[in-house]
Amino acid sequence: MKNFRLGWRLLLRQPFNTAVELFGLAAGFAVCFLLTAFVYYSFSYDRDVPQRERVFVIKHRLNFIPQPQWMEYTPFALREVALRSGLPLQASVWWPSKAQLNQNGALREIDITAVDPAFEQIAALRALQGDLRQALTAPDGLALTQQAALQLLGTSKALGRTVVVNQKVLQVRAILPDRPSASTMQFGALVGIGSTLWSEKERQQVLSNWMGIAGRIYVKTDATPQALQKALQDVVDKAPWDNLATPEMKAALAARKMVDIGLGPLSEAYFDRTVANTMGAGPRGDMRMVLALGLAGLLILLLAVVNHINLATVRTFGRQREIAMRRVLGASTRQLLVQFMAEAMLLSTTAAALGLLLAWLLLPLASELLQRPLDGVFTPSATGAGLLFGAVVGALSGWYPGWLARGVDMRATLAQRSGETAGGAWLRRALTALQFAAAIGMGSIALAILWQTQFAASASPGFDTAPLLTAELPVNINDPTGRAFRDALAQLPGVTGVADSSDLPGRDDHTGTRGSMTVKRNDGTDIGVSVHWIGASFFQVYGLQPLAGRLFDPRIDQVESKGEESVMLNQAAVRALGWASARDAVGQRIYGTQTRIVGVAPDLRWETLRDPVQPIMYSLSTNSRLLTARVQGPTDAVEQAMLNTWQRYFPTHPAVIRHAASYYAQAYADDVRLAHLLACATAVVLVLAAFGIYVLAAHSVQRRAREIVLRKLHGAGRAAIAALVGREFALLTAVAALIAMPPAWLAIARYLAPFAERSPLGGWAPLVALVLVLIVVAAATARHTWSAMRIAPAQALRQ
Repeated sequence: MKNFRLGWRLLLRQPFNTAVELFGLAAGFAVCFLLTAFVYYSFSYDRDVPQRERVFVIKHRLNFIPQPQWMEYTPFALREVALRSGLPLQASVWWPSKAQLNQNGALREIDITAVDPAFEQIAALRALQGDLRQALTAPDGLALTQQAALQLLGTSKALGRTVVVNQKVLQVRAILPDRPSASTMQFGALVGIGSTLWSEKERQQVLSNWMGIAGRIYVKTDATPQALQKALQDVVDKAPWDNLATPEMKAALAARKMVDIGLGPLSEAYFDRTVANTMGAGPRGDMRMVLALGLAGLLILLLAVVNHINLATVRTFGRQREIAMRRVLGASTRQLLVQFMAEAMLLSTTAAALGLLLAWLLLPLASELLQRPLDGVFTPSATGAGLLFGAVVGALSGWYPGWLARGVDMRATLAQRSGETAGGAWLRRALTALQFAAAIGMGSIALAILWQTQFAASASPGFDTAPLLTAELPVNINDPTGRAFRDALAQLPGVTGVADSSDLPGRDDHTGTRGSMTVKRNDGTDIGVSVHWIGASFFQVYGLQPLAGRLFDPRIDQVESKGEESVMLNQAAVRALGWASARDAVGQRIYGTQTRIVGVAPDLRWETLRDPVQPIMYSLSTNSRLLTARVQGPTDAVEQAMLNTWQRYFPTHPAVIRHAASYYAQAYADDVRLAHLLACATAVVLVLAAFGIYVLAAHSVQRRAREIVLRKLHGAGRAAIAALVGREFALLTAVAALIAMPPAWLAIARYLAPFAERSPLGGWAPLVALVLVLIVVAAATARHTWSAMRIAPAQALRQ
């Protein structure tokens, strides 16, 4: 305690330096705590499920389509195969669907999930009220989470209440705890697979279906996953997949199976990137990105500690006479080390407390940038661990100044001939250069990502997005309500045209099932092309003209059930199929089919800039759920009119009316968040470096005061003195640039590699970051440089 009291008095003796160290460390701890919380949150997915390593999700991959991808949504017929495998296991379907809730005559769409009764044991669910097994086995049973009960019935104590869903009366027989946000199994309302919501015929069609994909299958087993996978694969190899594949598709398989079966452990589900962006996958994490953010947090804390060590080292040299006197009075090396470590622990623990407070205040911003709810991570145990971590960091960072104190030369110090050793000076410079290097590297990558994202988001997709508004319908336009809504939109003032389509440029529905097919080139070889089903007026609404031939015409082109089919190609497909020009392709049939090419459309960018323009074939369709309206004049009034029209035709469904450009902005949202994260990290590092340089510049001027005076007496002007003071930090910045810029350029090149088009500014990012660091260095050293230029020789020599 004596050491703590002494350390507190010494810290108060230099309040500015203490504030720099304290708030610098607090900022480092805050960033580290937030990013560590994100890492912990990411690795805690599905931890509420006991023995989650024994729970598996059945996956499948269709190898006979042009772009096969693993999917967790799989045919429910595999559930029966698993149950009949003879292996010790429990299996349950996970069948999410939409349903209509009748609340006093008002209809409302809700999400409801059907599962087997075995799901209770698989997910280890425990009811807060009621009997969950009864809720999943009774035909009229319903289980709600507390939050769902509050939203649907206005109270979390809804046990025994009845609701009308899809014109069926269900009774709430169990109330469950709310699902943790870190879970890949999210639900609000559960019913059993035998619920009255479906007829027996509908239920059997879904459960025995080999072709459709309605949801997941969870399996909990004591058997090895290899044994279960083999049992499933053996049956799947004999399943009727042949009906889906043409002879050409089968030939392209080579030695691969028609369908592959895999098992995804629940413990690894969140980081399973093989199913990311597929139907029903939900948010999935990238383990490399999560670990990289965790390491970035530790790096920022390390830089804050480096700053603290630098400043503590400077303070140690200012206390050499005090240390020498203590050594004369009998202080041992151990006592000096303990004293300096105690001082550092006092400062670091205080900084950790401030860092926790700052992290708590920044939690909403961090949650928004990281797109994860982190509000539950600051528990009492986490707070205690943070304070303990601060004390440990303080003890470790106080060792070096204590080691320097133990080596003080008492005779030289008391004779006022002491100073910083050459080794200590070089170590301090190396630590400072490390800070600069981190700032240059992070800043370079942040600028490159931000510039590329802005460039990609503003790149022309091949059409003008400004006059286009889109609507995502809950029904297809073959439905009378959907057709009536489309016709009503066409009659709105300011709407000059409405087109339907199965997809929209820039839109990702996260199903992993974009249309594609295999066709033959003119030489008979196979090639995969993307297929987009559109309405006959699609290109007219998008304001496009054909490169050759004609566009689809609603008066001529109709969807035919038999006979010759009219299609359009884009320019990329013309080249891929073997025609020399667009004119050559018009009027031709695609090799080996009755499909005739009536026109060639411009190359539109349906994907992001990460993907080159693919060969595309456009076919007519009337089974679409997406509408695009072309607007003349301001879009705000028309958008409001579309919302009002939506309420008339779909009162139970939330309106999905968007600007066409918003899909492209959404596609780059993750890149923007990453750039903002790196920008925030760069700002923290620059602030730490600026505070550190400020104090170090003061020490440098004080240490070289006599040299500066002698140079003045020999005729050195203010410019020469400024160059003398600034030379040290300019050299440190140059060394930092040599360390940071080559890796930064490599990282930027790797990030930009997937993009078909790149911003011309990307390569300049490291140089701009270097200029920014030089500006910070100049600003941080300006005051002490000016002080050095104004030193009075007589006063300096007297002191």
